[in-house]
Amino acid sequence: MTWLIIVLGVAVVISPLMWFRQSPRQKLITELRRSAGSAGLQVSLYRRPDARDEETRLECVCYRIPWLDGDCRQNWVLHRFSARGWDSVFPGWLWTLNQAAPYWDTLLADQLDDFPAGVSALVATGAGIGVIWNEREDAADLEKIVDKLKKFRDQAKEICR
Repeated sequence: MTWLIIVLGVAVVISPLMWFRQSPRQKLITELRRSAGSAGLQVSLYRRPDARDEETRLECVCYRIPWLDGDCRQNWVLHRFSARGWDSVFPGWLWTLNQAAPYWDTLLADQLDDFPAGVSALVATGAGIGVIWNEREDAADLEKIVDKLKKFRDQAKEICR
């Protein structure tokens, strides 16, 4: 009986400590965000890409790369997986907030083709160009996102000259 009470007491003490362990999913997200940071991306919470002005809740994750040129700063959102917004020339993608200038169309058409399936939006702000990503894939998709964002930023720099 004494041993049973001791084992029960130890279990009661250790059990809350087990809550601090990360789940495999949390470990994956932590590693993805750490890798993104070392690749030069900023990871932050963001509102839904199709959110109305009064909807300010931060419920998405944005992987963003800063602009290199101050003249290139844009403010638009191109998203998929929602019916809010207006049509774009890119099948399956809709504009919200603002629309990019027409001289961006070729660059966007080249870059939108093979984003990972978990990317729901391409977001341009004064801080940089980024994607809204659900983080359900693995590091290979993160590498694809990093490469595409760097190419996009570099090509955008040429457009903005």
